[in-house]
Amino acid sequence: MHPSQSLTSTTRLDATGLPYIDIVLTERFLLPPDALLKIGEKIPNTIGDVVELSGMPLQHVCDVIQECLTIGSHMFLDVANLTTAAQEEGTIVIDMSPCLDSDTLPLHDAARLFHAQNPQQLLPFLRTMDRVLVISNTEAHAWSAAMSLRKMDIKAWLPKNWKFY
Repeated sequence: MHPSQSLTSTTRLDATGLPYIDIVLTERFLLPPDALLKIGEKIPNTIGDVVELSGMPLQHVCDVIQECLTIGSHMFLDVANLTTAAQEEGTIVIDMSPCLDSDTLPLHDAARLFHAQNPQQLLPFLRTMDRVLVISNTEAHAWSAAMSLRKMDIKAWLPKNWKFY
């Protein structure tokens, strides 16, 4: 959807251009599609459906979707080699996969495990970086994590050629 197009209650979610709609429904509107199906509710297809199920005002729902579109624009960065990119000055690779235990290894040798670090020290450091390349066990999770980092004024990107598991 072009930024100048306005969102309405009849706008279909799949017509907004918003990637990972299920993640947005779950994390931003507390409407996880799997849980909705289990209790016999419909999965939202339009902005009006989100308004109805969430009880949020139409303008708020539209603002959240527009924010996701704005923050998430140009999220992918063409990276030929993650190891080489990680060695460039001002670049760091962060594995945002949830840590299961202290023996968990990052998905890539060049990555630091975000959840194994002290956020009070790591987040200010990440703000000083030119590129924070975010990987995770799924592309949808990496996208969500990169969105959160971008909202914290961190220059987060998803490596385009990274194989998300």
